[in-house]
Amino acid sequence: MRLFPESITLNQPILAFPVASRMLLRLPACATYSRISPCCLCDDRLMGSVTGAKPAKALCPVLCVDLDGTLIRGNVLWECFLDLLKTRPVLLLLLPFWLFSGRAFLKRQLAARVHLNPARLPYRQQVLDLLRQEKANGRRIVLTTAADRELAQAISSYLGLFDEVHASDGQLNLKGANKAAFLAKQYAQTGFEYVGDSVADVEVWRRASAAYVVGSEARAKQAAAVTTLKVTILEPRATFRGWLRTWFSALRGHHWAKNLLLFLPLALSHNLTVTPILRTLAGFALYGFSASGLYILNDLLDLHSDREHPWKKERPFATGEILIPEGLLAAFILIGSALGLGFLLDVQFGLVLFGYAALTMLYSLYLKKIALLDVFVLSSFYSFRILAGAMISATPLSQWFLAFSMFLFLSLAMAKRYSELLNASDLVRTGNSGRGYHMGDRELLLSLGVGSSFSAVVIFSLYVHSPDVRLLYSSPEFLFLLCPIVLYWLSRTWLLAHRGELKEDPVTLAIRDPVSYGVALASAIVIAASMIHVNW
Repeated sequence: MRLFPESITLNQPILAFPVASRMLLRLPACATYSRISPCCLCDDRLMGSVTGAKPAKALCPVLCVDLDGTLIRGNVLWECFLDLLKTRPVLLLLLPFWLFSGRAFLKRQLAARVHLNPARLPYRQQVLDLLRQEKANGRRIVLTTAADRELAQAISSYLGLFDEVHASDGQLNLKGANKAAFLAKQYAQTGFEYVGDSVADVEVWRRASAAYVVGSEARAKQAAAVTTLKVTILEPRATFRGWLRTWFSALRGHHWAKNLLLFLPLALSHNLTVTPILRTLAGFALYGFSASGLYILNDLLDLHSDREHPWKKERPFATGEILIPEGLLAAFILIGSALGLGFLLDVQFGLVLFGYAALTMLYSLYLKKIALLDVFVLSSFYSFRILAGAMISATPLSQWFLAFSMFLFLSLAMAKRYSELLNASDLVRTGNSGRGYHMGDRELLLSLGVGSSFSAVVIFSLYVHSPDVRLLYSSPEFLFLLCPIVLYWLSRTWLLAHRGELKEDPVTLAIRDPVSYGVALASAIVIAASMIHVNW
Protein backbone atom coordinates (compact mmCIF):
# COMPACT_ATOMS: atom_id res chain seq x y z
CA MET A 1 0.00 0.00 0.00
CA ARG A 2 1.32 3.46 -0.85
CA LEU A 3 1.31 5.39 2.40
CA PHE A 4 2.04 8.81 0.92
CA PRO A 5 0.01 9.14 -2.25
CA GLU A 6 0.87 12.77 -2.85
CA SER A 7 4.08 14.66 -2.31
CA ILE A 8 4.33 18.39 -1.85
CA THR A 9 6.72 20.93 -3.23
CA LEU A 10 10.09 21.00 -1.55
CA ASN A 11 10.86 23.99 0.67
CA GLN A 12 7.13 24.60 1.12
CA PRO A 13 6.08 25.44 4.72
CA ILE A 14 4.25 22.43 6.13
CA LEU A 15 2.47 23.91 9.14
CA ALA A 16 -0.20 26.53 9.22
CA PHE A 17 0.88 28.37 12.35
CA PRO A 18 2.53 31.82 12.15
CA VAL A 19 6.21 31.80 11.34
CA ALA A 20 8.41 33.48 13.93
CA SER A 21 10.84 36.05 12.67
CA ARG A 22 13.94 34.13 13.67
CA MET A 23 12.88 30.60 12.76
CA LEU A 24 11.97 28.96 9.49
CA LEU A 25 10.07 25.70 9.26
CA ARG A 26 10.63 24.06 5.88
CA LEU A 27 10.88 20.75 4.13
CA PRO A 28 14.46 19.78 3.33
CA ALA A 29 15.29 18.44 -0.11
CA CYS A 30 16.45 15.11 1.32
CA ALA A 31 13.05 13.88 2.52
CA THR A 32 9.63 12.86 1.21
CA TYR A 33 6.46 14.15 2.82
CA SER A 34 2.72 13.65 2.70
CA ARG A 35 -0.26 15.93 2.59
CA ILE A 36 -2.03 13.56 4.98
CA SER A 37 -2.50 14.92 8.49
CA PRO A 38 -0.86 12.90 11.28
CA CYS A 39 -4.26 12.26 12.81
CA CYS A 40 -5.33 10.53 9.60
CA LEU A 41 -2.37 8.21 9.79
CA CYS A 42 -2.68 7.40 13.48
CA ASP A 43 -6.40 7.21 14.19
CA ASP A 44 -8.41 4.20 15.26
CA ARG A 45 -9.72 3.18 11.84
CA LEU A 46 -9.43 -0.53 11.14
CA MET A 47 -6.90 -1.74 8.57
CA GLY A 48 -7.74 -4.86 6.57
CA SER A 49 -5.31 -7.77 6.20
CA VAL A 50 -4.38 -9.36 2.88
CA THR A 51 -4.57 -12.82 4.55
CA GLY A 52 -8.16 -12.36 5.65
CA ALA A 53 -7.09 -12.14 9.31
CA LYS A 54 -8.97 -10.05 11.83
CA PRO A 55 -8.44 -6.31 11.21
CA ALA A 56 -6.02 -4.52 13.56
CA LYS A 57 -5.76 -0.93 14.72
CA ALA A 58 -2.95 1.27 13.44
CA LEU A 59 -0.48 2.27 16.14
CA CYS A 60 0.71 5.86 16.04
CA PRO A 61 4.36 6.45 16.99
CA VAL A 62 4.79 8.47 20.16
CA LEU A 63 6.28 11.93 19.62
CA CYS A 64 9.25 12.33 22.00
CA VAL A 65 10.59 15.85 22.51
CA ASP A 66 13.98 16.95 23.80
CA LEU A 67 14.21 19.93 26.14
CA ASP A 68 17.66 21.57 26.07
CA GLY A 69 18.30 23.35 22.78
CA THR A 70 15.08 22.00 21.28
CA LEU A 71 12.08 23.08 23.30
CA ILE A 72 14.07 25.94 24.83
CA ARG A 73 17.00 27.99 23.62
CA GLY A 74 19.77 27.02 25.98
CA ASN A 75 20.32 24.45 28.70
CA VAL A 76 18.47 23.99 32.00
CA LEU A 77 21.71 22.89 33.70
CA TRP A 78 23.30 26.27 33.00
CA GLU A 79 20.14 28.04 34.08
CA CYS A 80 20.43 26.26 37.45
CA PHE A 81 24.11 27.15 37.67
CA LEU A 82 23.33 30.86 37.26
CA ASP A 83 20.54 30.69 39.82
CA LEU A 84 22.88 29.07 42.34
CA LEU A 85 25.60 31.63 41.56
CA LYS A 86 23.16 34.44 42.29
CA THR A 87 21.45 33.03 45.38
CA ARG A 88 23.98 30.70 47.08
CA PRO A 89 27.41 31.20 45.43
CA VAL A 90 29.30 29.41 48.22
CA LEU A 91 27.70 26.12 47.15
CA LEU A 92 29.51 26.34 43.82
CA LEU A 93 32.55 24.98 45.66
CA LEU A 94 30.69 21.65 45.86
CA LEU A 95 30.27 21.35 42.07
CA PRO A 96 33.47 19.31 41.49
CA PHE A 97 32.41 16.80 44.17
CA TRP A 98 28.92 16.49 42.71
CA LEU A 99 30.31 16.07 39.21
CA PHE A 100 32.64 13.34 40.45
CA SER A 101 29.53 11.27 41.21
CA GLY A 102 28.25 11.74 37.65
CA ARG A 103 26.37 14.33 35.61
CA ALA A 104 22.99 12.94 36.67
CA PHE A 105 23.93 13.36 40.33
CA LEU A 106 25.14 16.91 39.65
CA LYS A 107 21.82 17.78 38.01
CA ARG A 108 19.87 16.33 40.91
CA GLN A 109 21.83 18.36 43.46
CA LEU A 110 21.38 21.58 41.49
CA ALA A 111 17.67 20.95 41.00
CA ALA A 112 17.23 20.41 44.74
CA ARG A 113 18.85 23.75 45.59
CA VAL A 114 17.44 26.19 43.07
CA HIS A 115 13.99 27.49 42.27
CA LEU A 116 13.68 27.67 38.50
CA ASN A 117 10.51 29.32 37.24
CA PRO A 118 9.38 27.50 34.05
CA ALA A 119 7.58 30.64 32.86
CA ARG A 120 10.92 32.44 32.50
CA LEU A 121 12.62 29.98 30.19
CA PRO A 122 13.30 30.98 26.53
CA TYR A 123 10.93 28.62 24.72
CA ARG A 124 11.08 28.20 20.96
CA GLN A 125 7.69 29.41 19.79
CA GLN A 126 7.66 27.34 16.60
CA VAL A 127 8.33 24.14 18.52
CA LEU A 128 5.48 24.98 20.89
CA ASP A 129 3.18 25.63 17.93
CA LEU A 130 4.18 22.30 16.38
CA LEU A 131 3.44 20.43 19.62
CA ARG A 132 0.09 22.15 20.05
CA GLN A 133 -0.92 21.14 16.54
CA GLU A 134 0.15 17.55 17.13
CA LYS A 135 -1.70 17.56 20.44
CA ALA A 136 -4.84 18.85 18.75
CA ASN A 137 -4.55 15.97 16.27
CA GLY A 138 -4.65 13.48 19.13
CA ARG A 139 -0.96 12.69 19.17
CA ARG A 140 0.67 11.29 22.31
CA ILE A 141 3.59 13.59 23.24
CA VAL A 142 6.37 12.77 25.69
CA LEU A 143 9.01 15.08 27.16
CA THR A 144 12.28 13.17 27.10
CA THR A 145 15.24 15.10 28.47
CA ALA A 146 18.62 14.78 30.13
CA ALA A 147 17.56 17.47 32.61
CA ASP A 148 16.64 16.39 36.12
CA ARG A 149 13.19 14.87 36.55
CA GLU A 150 12.06 17.46 39.09
CA LEU A 151 12.69 20.33 36.67
CA ALA A 152 11.25 18.41 33.72
CA GLN A 153 8.03 17.74 35.66
CA ALA A 154 7.72 21.42 36.52
CA ILE A 155 8.13 22.44 32.88
CA SER A 156 5.63 19.80 31.78
CA SER A 157 3.06 21.01 34.31
CA TYR A 158 3.54 24.60 33.17
CA LEU A 159 3.12 23.87 29.45
CA GLY A 160 0.38 21.25 29.76
CA LEU A 161 1.37 19.57 26.47
CA PHE A 162 2.97 16.30 27.57
CA ASP A 163 1.37 12.96 28.43
CA GLU A 164 4.54 11.55 29.99
CA VAL A 165 7.89 12.82 31.24
CA HIS A 166 11.14 10.87 31.15
CA ALA A 167 14.27 12.55 32.54
CA SER A 168 17.51 11.98 34.44
CA ASP A 169 16.88 10.58 37.91
CA GLY A 170 20.13 11.31 39.75
CA GLN A 171 21.71 8.04 38.64
CA LEU A 172 21.09 7.67 34.90
CA ASN A 173 21.89 10.62 32.65
CA LEU A 174 19.19 10.29 29.99
CA LYS A 175 21.20 11.53 27.04
CA GLY A 176 22.58 10.15 23.78
CA ALA A 177 22.89 6.36 23.76
CA ASN A 178 21.15 6.07 27.15
CA LYS A 179 18.13 7.96 25.85
CA ALA A 180 18.07 5.96 22.61
CA ALA A 181 18.09 2.60 24.43
CA PHE A 182 15.45 3.75 26.92
CA LEU A 183 13.03 5.01 24.27
CA ALA A 184 13.51 1.95 22.06
CA LYS A 185 12.59 -0.28 24.97
CA GLN A 186 9.82 1.93 26.34
CA TYR A 187 8.03 2.23 23.00
CA ALA A 188 8.95 -1.05 21.38
CA GLN A 189 5.37 -1.71 20.24
CA THR A 190 4.33 1.71 18.97
CA GLY A 191 7.72 3.09 17.95
CA PHE A 192 8.58 6.73 18.43
CA GLU A 193 9.49 9.86 16.51
CA TYR A 194 11.98 12.23 18.05
CA VAL A 195 12.36 16.03 18.11
CA GLY A 196 15.98 17.00 18.82
CA ASP A 197 18.75 19.41 17.96
CA SER A 198 22.22 18.24 19.01
CA VAL A 199 24.85 15.77 17.88
CA ALA A 200 23.96 13.63 20.93
CA ASP A 201 20.50 13.19 19.41
CA VAL A 202 21.86 11.38 16.33
CA GLU A 203 21.91 8.12 18.31
CA VAL A 204 18.29 8.67 19.30
CA TRP A 205 17.25 9.40 15.71
CA ARG A 206 18.97 6.16 14.68
CA ARG A 207 16.44 4.22 16.79
CA ALA A 208 13.47 6.47 15.92
CA SER A 209 11.01 5.91 13.09
CA ALA A 210 11.25 9.57 12.05
CA ALA A 211 13.20 12.70 12.97
CA TYR A 212 12.10 16.26 13.69
CA VAL A 213 15.21 18.46 13.59
CA VAL A 214 15.57 21.86 15.26
CA GLY A 215 18.65 23.86 14.34
CA SER A 216 20.92 23.69 11.31
CA GLU A 217 20.85 22.09 7.89
CA ALA A 218 23.97 20.10 8.82
CA ARG A 219 22.10 18.50 11.71
CA ALA A 220 19.17 17.74 9.40
CA LYS A 221 21.52 15.91 7.03
CA GLN A 222 22.88 13.87 9.95
CA ALA A 223 19.35 12.89 10.95
CA ALA A 224 18.38 12.05 7.36
CA ALA A 225 21.35 9.69 7.13
CA VAL A 226 20.03 7.47 9.94
CA THR A 227 16.21 7.73 9.70
CA THR A 228 13.33 9.36 7.86
CA LEU A 229 13.52 13.12 8.11
CA LYS A 230 10.01 14.43 8.67
CA VAL A 231 10.22 18.05 9.80
CA THR A 232 12.98 20.61 10.11
CA ILE A 233 12.80 23.86 12.04
CA LEU A 234 15.85 25.70 10.81
CA GLU A 235 17.62 28.65 12.33
CA PRO A 236 18.38 31.30 9.70
CA ARG A 237 22.00 31.33 8.67
CA ALA A 238 23.87 33.83 10.82
CA THR A 239 25.86 36.42 8.90
CA PHE A 240 29.12 37.80 10.20
CA ARG A 241 27.53 41.25 10.46
CA GLY A 242 24.64 39.84 12.47
CA TRP A 243 27.05 37.96 14.74
CA LEU A 244 29.00 41.17 15.37
CA ARG A 245 25.81 43.10 16.06
CA THR A 246 24.66 40.53 18.60
CA TRP A 247 27.97 40.48 20.46
CA PHE A 248 28.26 44.27 20.31
CA SER A 249 24.92 44.43 22.09
CA ALA A 250 25.99 41.81 24.66
CA LEU A 251 29.27 43.62 25.33
CA ARG A 252 27.38 46.92 25.62
CA GLY A 253 29.70 48.51 23.09
CA HIS A 254 27.77 51.79 23.22
CA HIS A 255 28.56 51.98 26.96
CA TRP A 256 32.23 52.41 26.10
CA ALA A 257 31.38 56.10 25.72
CA LYS A 258 31.31 56.24 29.53
CA ASN A 259 35.01 55.38 29.53
CA LEU A 260 35.74 58.77 27.95
CA LEU A 261 35.61 59.97 31.55
CA LEU A 262 39.16 58.61 31.87
CA PHE A 263 40.30 61.53 29.69
CA LEU A 264 38.56 64.10 31.88
CA PRO A 265 41.52 64.65 34.28
CA LEU A 266 43.77 65.37 31.27
CA ALA A 267 41.23 67.77 29.80
CA LEU A 268 40.67 69.62 33.08
CA SER A 269 44.40 70.03 33.68
CA HIS A 270 45.02 71.00 30.02
CA ASN A 271 47.67 68.28 29.84
CA LEU A 272 48.04 67.38 26.16
CA THR A 273 51.46 65.72 26.23
CA VAL A 274 51.89 62.50 24.26
CA THR A 275 52.82 60.01 27.01
CA PRO A 276 49.83 60.64 29.35
CA ILE A 277 47.47 60.54 26.37
CA LEU A 278 48.84 57.18 25.17
CA ARG A 279 48.67 55.72 28.68
CA THR A 280 45.10 56.94 29.04
CA LEU A 281 44.21 55.39 25.67
CA ALA A 282 45.53 52.05 26.92
CA GLY A 283 43.55 52.49 30.14
CA PHE A 284 40.45 53.34 28.11
CA ALA A 285 40.69 50.01 26.25
CA LEU A 286 41.38 47.95 29.39
CA TYR A 287 38.55 49.62 31.27
CA GLY A 288 36.27 48.88 28.33
CA PHE A 289 37.22 45.18 28.33
CA SER A 290 36.64 44.92 32.07
CA ALA A 291 33.32 46.78 31.95
CA SER A 292 32.06 44.66 29.02
CA GLY A 293 32.91 41.45 30.87
CA LEU A 294 31.14 42.71 33.97
CA TYR A 295 28.11 43.75 31.93
CA ILE A 296 27.90 40.18 30.62
CA LEU A 297 28.04 38.76 34.15
CA ASN A 298 25.39 41.22 35.30
CA ASP A 299 23.11 40.27 32.40
CA LEU A 300 23.56 36.58 33.17
CA LEU A 301 22.76 37.08 36.85
CA ASP A 302 19.67 39.12 35.91
CA LEU A 303 18.71 36.66 33.17
CA HIS A 304 15.40 35.49 34.62
CA SER A 305 14.09 38.91 35.60
CA ASP A 306 15.27 40.44 32.30
CA ARG A 307 13.05 37.98 30.39
CA GLU A 308 10.00 39.66 31.92
CA HIS A 309 11.28 43.23 31.56
CA PRO A 310 9.63 45.48 28.92
CA TRP A 311 12.84 46.13 26.96
CA LYS A 312 15.59 44.11 28.65
CA LYS A 313 13.91 40.92 27.37
CA GLU A 314 15.43 41.70 23.94
CA ARG A 315 19.01 41.39 25.21
CA PRO A 316 21.00 38.55 23.57
CA PHE A 317 21.23 36.37 26.69
CA ALA A 318 17.55 36.84 27.58
CA THR A 319 16.46 35.76 24.09
CA GLY A 320 18.93 32.88 23.95
CA GLU A 321 20.82 34.27 20.95
CA ILE A 322 24.03 33.80 22.93
CA LEU A 323 24.30 30.75 25.16
CA ILE A 324 25.16 30.98 28.85
CA PRO A 325 28.52 29.13 28.68
CA GLU A 326 29.62 31.38 25.81
CA GLY A 327 28.85 34.43 27.93
CA LEU A 328 30.68 33.07 30.98
CA LEU A 329 33.76 32.28 28.89
CA ALA A 330 33.76 35.73 27.27
CA ALA A 331 33.38 37.44 30.66
CA PHE A 332 36.22 35.42 32.18
CA ILE A 333 38.57 36.24 29.29
CA LEU A 334 37.71 39.95 29.21
CA ILE A 335 37.91 40.57 32.96
CA GLY A 336 41.01 38.41 33.49
CA SER A 337 42.98 39.96 30.64
CA ALA A 338 41.94 43.52 31.60
CA LEU A 339 43.03 43.11 35.23
CA GLY A 340 46.30 41.41 34.33
CA LEU A 341 47.29 44.01 31.73
CA GLY A 342 46.06 46.80 34.00
CA PHE A 343 48.53 45.89 36.75
CA LEU A 344 51.30 45.61 34.16
CA LEU A 345 50.49 49.07 32.84
CA ASP A 346 50.29 50.79 36.23
CA VAL A 347 49.89 49.30 39.70
CA GLN A 348 47.66 52.09 40.98
CA PHE A 349 45.49 51.89 37.88
CA GLY A 350 45.30 48.11 38.33
CA LEU A 351 44.14 48.55 41.93
CA VAL A 352 41.42 50.99 40.87
CA LEU A 353 40.31 48.62 38.10
CA PHE A 354 40.28 45.70 40.54
CA GLY A 355 38.23 47.75 43.03
CA TYR A 356 35.77 48.63 40.27
CA ALA A 357 35.43 44.97 39.24
CA ALA A 358 35.01 43.76 42.84
CA LEU A 359 32.41 46.42 43.66
CA THR A 360 30.54 45.65 40.43
CA MET A 361 30.36 41.96 41.33
CA LEU A 362 29.10 42.81 44.82
CA TYR A 363 26.55 45.09 43.23
CA SER A 364 25.35 42.39 40.84
CA LEU A 365 25.08 39.76 43.57
CA TYR A 366 23.84 41.70 46.59
CA LEU A 367 23.97 45.50 46.63
CA LYS A 368 21.48 46.09 43.81
CA LYS A 369 18.80 44.57 46.04
CA ILE A 370 19.30 47.21 48.77
CA ALA A 371 17.19 50.31 48.16
CA LEU A 372 19.12 53.61 47.91
CA LEU A 373 22.48 51.96 48.51
CA ASP A 374 22.27 50.61 44.96
CA VAL A 375 22.12 54.08 43.38
CA PHE A 376 25.05 55.32 45.46
CA VAL A 377 27.11 52.35 44.28
CA LEU A 378 25.89 52.82 40.71
CA SER A 379 26.96 56.46 40.71
CA SER A 380 30.38 55.55 42.12
CA PHE A 381 31.14 53.54 38.95
CA TYR A 382 31.45 56.85 37.08
CA SER A 383 33.73 58.29 39.76
CA PHE A 384 35.89 55.16 39.47
CA ARG A 385 36.47 56.01 35.81
CA ILE A 386 37.56 59.55 36.61
CA LEU A 387 39.83 58.28 39.38
CA ALA A 388 41.34 55.65 37.06
CA GLY A 389 42.09 58.34 34.47
CA ALA A 390 43.82 60.45 37.11
CA MET A 391 45.91 57.47 38.28
CA ILE A 392 47.11 56.34 34.88
CA SER A 393 47.97 59.87 33.71
CA ALA A 394 49.40 60.98 37.07
CA THR A 395 47.07 63.99 37.11
CA PRO A 396 45.86 65.49 40.41
CA LEU A 397 42.10 65.97 40.80
CA SER A 398 40.30 68.89 42.38
CA GLN A 399 38.23 67.99 45.44
CA TRP A 400 35.57 70.38 44.21
CA PHE A 401 35.29 68.53 40.92
CA LEU A 402 35.08 65.13 42.63
CA ALA A 403 32.21 66.44 44.77
CA PHE A 404 30.49 67.86 41.67
CA SER A 405 30.81 64.56 39.78
CA MET A 406 29.50 62.59 42.77
CA PHE A 407 26.23 64.55 42.93
CA LEU A 408 25.90 64.70 39.14
CA PHE A 409 26.16 60.95 38.67
CA LEU A 410 24.03 60.27 41.75
CA SER A 411 21.25 62.22 40.08
CA LEU A 412 21.66 60.22 36.85
CA ALA A 413 21.66 56.90 38.75
CA MET A 414 18.44 57.86 40.49
CA ALA A 415 16.90 58.85 37.17
CA LYS A 416 17.71 55.42 35.80
CA ARG A 417 16.17 53.66 38.80
CA TYR A 418 13.13 55.93 38.76
CA SER A 419 12.58 55.10 35.09
CA GLU A 420 12.77 51.37 35.82
CA LEU A 421 10.18 51.69 38.58
CA LEU A 422 7.91 53.60 36.21
CA ASN A 423 8.24 51.33 33.16
CA ALA A 424 8.49 47.96 34.89
CA SER A 425 5.78 48.48 37.49
CA ASP A 426 4.39 44.96 37.08
CA LEU A 427 7.73 43.43 38.01
CA VAL A 428 8.01 45.73 41.01
CA ARG A 429 4.52 44.82 42.27
CA THR A 430 5.21 41.09 42.02
CA GLY A 431 8.66 41.42 43.61
CA ASN A 432 10.45 40.11 40.50
CA SER A 433 12.35 43.28 39.58
CA GLY A 434 15.50 42.20 41.40
CA ARG A 435 15.58 45.55 43.22
CA GLY A 436 14.60 46.57 46.74
CA TYR A 437 12.04 49.22 45.85
CA HIS A 438 8.27 49.50 46.16
CA MET A 439 5.93 51.43 43.90
CA GLY A 440 5.54 54.21 46.47
CA ASP A 441 9.29 54.91 46.38
CA ARG A 442 9.15 56.67 43.02
CA GLU A 443 8.27 60.07 44.50
CA LEU A 444 11.16 59.82 46.96
CA LEU A 445 13.62 58.96 44.19
CA LEU A 446 12.29 61.87 42.14
CA SER A 447 12.86 64.31 45.03
CA LEU A 448 16.32 62.99 45.86
CA GLY A 449 17.40 62.92 42.21
CA VAL A 450 16.29 66.46 41.40
CA GLY A 451 17.88 67.66 44.64
CA SER A 452 21.17 66.00 43.67
CA SER A 453 21.03 67.84 40.33
CA PHE A 454 20.80 71.23 42.01
CA SER A 455 23.50 70.26 44.52
CA ALA A 456 25.85 69.39 41.65
CA VAL A 457 25.28 72.76 39.99
CA VAL A 458 25.81 74.66 43.25
CA ILE A 459 29.09 72.81 43.86
CA PHE A 460 30.19 73.55 40.29
CA SER A 461 29.57 77.28 40.83
CA LEU A 462 31.82 77.14 43.89
CA TYR A 463 34.40 75.16 41.90
CA VAL A 464 34.57 78.00 39.36
CA HIS A 465 35.70 80.30 42.21
CA SER A 466 38.57 78.02 43.25
CA PRO A 467 42.19 79.15 42.71
CA ASP A 468 42.93 76.09 40.55
CA VAL A 469 40.39 77.23 37.96
CA ARG A 470 41.79 80.75 37.81
CA LEU A 471 45.23 79.32 37.04
CA LEU A 472 43.89 77.34 34.06
CA TYR A 473 41.44 79.80 32.49
CA SER A 474 42.02 83.39 31.42
CA SER A 475 38.39 84.42 31.88
CA PRO A 476 36.87 81.93 34.34
CA GLU A 477 33.79 84.13 34.73
CA PHE A 478 32.44 82.63 31.50
CA LEU A 479 32.36 79.21 33.18
CA PHE A 480 29.37 80.37 35.22
CA LEU A 481 27.34 79.99 32.03
CA LEU A 482 27.87 76.25 32.32
CA CYS A 483 25.62 76.20 35.40
CA PRO A 484 22.33 76.86 33.56
CA ILE A 485 23.45 74.63 30.67
CA VAL A 486 24.17 71.66 32.94
CA LEU A 487 21.03 72.33 34.99
CA TYR A 488 18.92 72.38 31.80
CA TRP A 489 20.31 69.03 30.65
CA LEU A 490 19.74 67.41 34.04
CA SER A 491 16.23 68.86 34.31
CA ARG A 492 15.37 67.61 30.82
CA THR A 493 16.67 64.14 31.74
CA TRP A 494 14.33 64.06 34.72
CA LEU A 495 11.47 65.34 32.58
CA LEU A 496 11.98 62.41 30.18
CA ALA A 497 12.14 60.01 33.12
CA HIS A 498 8.95 61.44 34.61
CA ARG A 499 7.16 61.01 31.26
CA GLY A 500 8.32 57.40 30.99
CA GLU A 501 10.48 58.21 27.94
CA LEU A 502 13.82 57.39 29.56
CA LYS A 503 14.19 53.71 28.73
CA GLU A 504 17.95 53.36 29.05
CA ASP A 505 20.95 54.69 30.92
CA PRO A 506 20.91 58.55 30.77
CA VAL A 507 24.54 58.62 29.59
CA THR A 508 23.72 56.12 26.86
CA LEU A 509 20.69 58.19 25.88
CA ALA A 510 22.93 61.25 25.49
CA ILE A 511 24.90 59.46 22.76
CA ARG A 512 21.80 59.29 20.56
CA ASP A 513 20.09 62.48 21.71
CA PRO A 514 20.42 65.53 19.40
CA VAL A 515 19.58 67.89 22.27
CA SER A 516 22.50 66.48 24.27
CA TYR A 517 24.82 67.23 21.36
CA GLY A 518 23.51 70.78 21.33
CA VAL A 519 24.22 71.06 25.05
CA ALA A 520 27.73 69.70 24.49
CA LEU A 521 28.35 72.26 21.71
CA ALA A 522 27.14 75.13 23.90
CA SER A 523 29.40 73.91 26.73
CA ALA A 524 32.39 73.74 24.38
CA ILE A 525 31.77 77.34 23.23
CA VAL A 526 31.62 78.52 26.85
CA ILE A 527 34.85 76.71 27.75
CA ALA A 528 36.59 78.13 24.68
CA ALA A 529 35.46 81.63 25.63
CA SER A 530 36.78 81.20 29.17
CA MET A 531 40.26 80.56 27.76
CA ILE A 532 40.33 83.94 26.04
CA HIS A 533 41.53 86.86 28.10
CA VAL A 534 38.86 89.55 28.33
CA ASN A 535 39.26 92.87 30.11
CA TRP A 536 36.09 93.51 32.07
